[in-house]
Amino acid sequence: MSKIPIGRISYINVSPVYHGIDHGDCPAWLSMVTEPPATLNAMLRDGEVVMSPVSSVAYARNADQWLLLPDLSIACDGKVLSVLFVSDKPMEFLDGDRVMVTEESATSVELLRILLRKKGGRPVIEPGRVHDPSDLPEGVKGALVIGDSALLADWHGRFPYVYDLGMEWKQMTGLPFVFAVWAIRKDFCAMAPAVVDRLVELFHRSRAAGLTDQHGIVTDAHAKTGLSRETLTRYFNHLVVSLGDQEIKGLSLYFEQLYRYGLLPKKVVPAFASSFETLPSREFSHSMPHHRAFAV
Repeated sequence: MSKIPIGRISYINVSPVYHGIDHGDCPAWLSMVTEPPATLNAMLRDGEVVMSPVSSVAYARNADQWLLLPDLSIACDGKVLSVLFVSDKPMEFLDGDRVMVTEESATSVELLRILLRKKGGRPVIEPGRVHDPSDLPEGVKGALVIGDSALLADWHGRFPYVYDLGMEWKQMTGLPFVFAVWAIRKDFCAMAPAVVDRLVELFHRSRAAGLTDQHGIVTDAHAKTGLSRETLTRYFNHLVVSLGDQEIKGLSLYFEQLYRYGLLPKKVVPAFASSFETLPSREFSHSMPHHRAFAV
């Protein structure tokens, strides 16, 4: 029997979900393919992997071919810390000003477009490298920063206005924001429904291992990134790795906004693979409103 290729993003934000798989609970019939998000989006679209974490926008643009795995996401319910918009002016006063956005996260770029339109800002958005304040050319008044760059660089020292996009969405909608989901090809679901159920069970079990091993998650992430344990613990405190009712509402509203502003060609409703129910437990130890990486 040939191995089933499954995608895995090379970023630490998926670490809680893959923790059990990374530490011995990986069946021999699986082949893990680790690539950047854009590469995995293309591989899932082309059938080179059958399942993968993908950006929320990528799922929306391929919903005719993909289904969601239940109760798995990368999300936040308020601050996310690793997705920032920094600016010399308040968002609403950006009118014709140059704003640079990283090309590493289409979901975050489209979220920024929605927030700017809601606030009345009309900057000129340009793609580019945004890892450090020194990357920004002269005349650029704002930038979208994601990932380690948002956590490491002193953006507050360089810009008077620093917006956490997870918090901006929460204040605007009252809902969590979902940055990424786990998607699986519809044709594979039709061909091997029993294997799909086994994959859902495996990933829920792997995440459960991560949610009970705060020390292990931080240790692995520290070794990979060099970020301080304090920074990593604070980051994972704000990370939600479930896809419950509130996250689904937030995701659905995001898709509605994308369609409203012409950023999606048609309306999209999240659709799920397998018969699994959304799991009731959603967070570490004593706090239970979400499956956060760590309880705050």
